[in-house]
Amino acid sequence: MVDVKKLDKNKRQDKNSHQSPNLVDIRHIQIDMELPAFERLEKYLQDIENPYQFLCGHVAVHVCFSDEGNDLSTQLKHYFSSYNH
Repeated sequence: MVDVKKLDKNKRQDKNSHQSPNLVDIRHIQIDMELPAFERLEKYLQDIENPYQFLCGHVAVHVCFSDEGNDLSTQLKHYFSSYNH
């Protein structure tokens, strides 16, 4: 089961508080497409440990979202439409 309190704690952590060796490499996460969507999400969150801070190879990734503003889809559309002009 998804632990909302743990997710909230992870979200609030300083990006410098985790050293790279303690982070999970997302390249090693496998998604079982046979599982229902909610079970895939639960398994992913369990495997990645912290969806806001993880590794992709030797690169530490810190993900954050704004409480205000556009969603990711809108931002990407805006970025790519302005990029082509």
